Amino acid sequence: MASVFLRGDRWFLRVKNAAGKWVKVSTSVNTKAEARRLAEDLERRYERQRHGLEQLPSDNGSATLGDLLTDWLESHSKGTPSHDWADRTIRKHLLSSDLAKLPLAAVTPEKIEALLVRKGHEELGPQSLNHLRGLISRAFGAAKRVGGWSGPNPALAVAKRRVPRRLAPDYLKADEVPKVLNWLSTRYQPLFATAIYSGLRKGELIGLKKVDVDLPNRLLTVGRSYERDTTKGGHVDVIPIAAELVPYLERALGASASELVFPAADGSMMRADIALEKVLRRAMGRAGITTGYQHSCRKRGCDHREDAPDAALRRCPVHNAKLWPKAKVRAIRFHDLRHTTASLLMMAGANPAAVQRILRHSDPRITTEVYGHLAPNYLRAEVDRLSFGATPSPHERIAEEARQVANSGQFVPLVSPIEQAGQKNEGPGSANVQNRGPISERRMGFEPTTLSLGSPSAACPAVTSLFDHGSSLRSSGPVPVQPSQRLSAITKPFVPSVSPRASLRVVSSPRGLLTIREVAERLGLSKATIYALCERGELPHTRISNSIRVSAADLDVFLTLNRKKPDHE
Repeated sequence: MASVFLRGDRWFLRVKNAAGKWVKVSTSVNTKAEARRLAEDLERRYERQRHGLEQLPSDNGSATLGDLLTDWLESHSKGTPSHDWADRTIRKHLLSSDLAKLPLAAVTPEKIEALLVRKGHEELGPQSLNHLRGLISRAFGAAKRVGGWSGPNPALAVAKRRVPRRLAPDYLKADEVPKVLNWLSTRYQPLFATAIYSGLRKGELIGLKKVDVDLPNRLLTVGRSYERDTTKGGHVDVIPIAAELVPYLERALGASASELVFPAADGSMMRADIALEKVLRRAMGRAGITTGYQHSCRKRGCDHREDAPDAALRRCPVHNAKLWPKAKVRAIRFHDLRHTTASLLMMAGANPAAVQRILRHSDPRITTEVYGHLAPNYLRAEVDRLSFGATPSPHERIAEEARQVANSGQFVPLVSPIEQAGQKNEGPGSANVQNRGPISERRMGFEPTTLSLGSPSAACPAVTSLFDHGSSLRSSGPVPVQPSQRLSAITKPFVPSVSPRASLRVVSSPRGLLTIREVAERLGLSKATIYALCERGELPHTRISNSIRVSAADLDVFLTLNRKKPDHE
């Protein structure tokens, strides 16, 4: 517990600091009560710092996050396999940000999160954001280990982004491998063949030495990457050499005058930034492994370009000059040749454990999760357990049902026509009605005159009774309209003046059940009419929760029972 004491004319505090040590703190207060209050506040602050609930003061008050990251690059990252990547990433995304200018004590989880949110909106994906968070965390962790920072690591309080699991990236198919190798130059052919047959990474291929190749025993020792005497995994592995790879390695060993298997033209080690992707994609284009061609005009000042599926001769529409075709290939990287090795092995039926050993994955789950779906029998026996003996309907039955619907009789409604052949309506408002088309007003509002299913004595009298109940024409005056009559009294089949929404050919819905709206549209009736039919039991239906559904089969039967062909004199 903190205590206070007086020495001369000054009050001192005795408290346990954030490191757990008792220290004396000089104050400028004048009374003992003020000293005790200050001691209690200081004690609580140190206690929160010891439990990581409050930011500790920086041991170097002038140090910024940029200084910390720069020091970490020079002292801890240099010499590691990922140093070049870390150096580029930190200089591009972190040192150029406002966060790098803040003192270490001002770098909080909230400010790191804000930086990651901005970077996510700009260009970076979730995995890249996790890399930035990891770099900051490693810099703070290294500073704590050497005593350069005694506070908590703020990056640990920032949640990692969720990275969606992806399957294997694009790779060369089995029939594309020989085409690509045949179109490579003799300089690069052994290098690319070794990458495909062994799955070595770019740095492991460039750093491969002759002493690592044991052709008599067909063994390859992988223990270095570029100039480092270690690989990405930090261990040495021995993998077998494929039989088809032996002649390529023999040619490479005979052509190399240095200790390296794949040296540069002058015998030195290839640069790490050598553009092997361009070499690969040029070979794919020459081999015809393309997704199309871009034809461009090479005349000075002309930027005309057009895409085409082939490389046939085309001319510029502006200058009539020949267009230069350039192959467009899949964006396969050189590292995707390693994915090619794993994918083709899995597709050939290789044991996933053997594939994991060849690729030297640290965790077998990486191999199975990324490439497992390519195995020949991947979950097929399990999914085949879903067997019910169901078979699709034969094509003959489907065609016969379609013919029956197509050959069915015409659907002729019984309505009150506004104008019959040879008869004209006279009276106030008649012209207005004819211009608008037949309009009926019922309890549901104004809508086009609906279609009946037959005469009042037909199987569904509810339909016509609904039309006649309380209906009136919306007009400025009385309009003479002929009364409803039987179909036999009509000398000419009546064609309604509304949009022909109704169709006799009721095509079954893919879902099997039709909504009231769909039934109304198919019959050319209002939804209120369909509801009434269902309510009176005339139209079979199914109630699902608070909705009514009508099956397509029941609708076909309903139409068959209520269809009436017109009488022709």
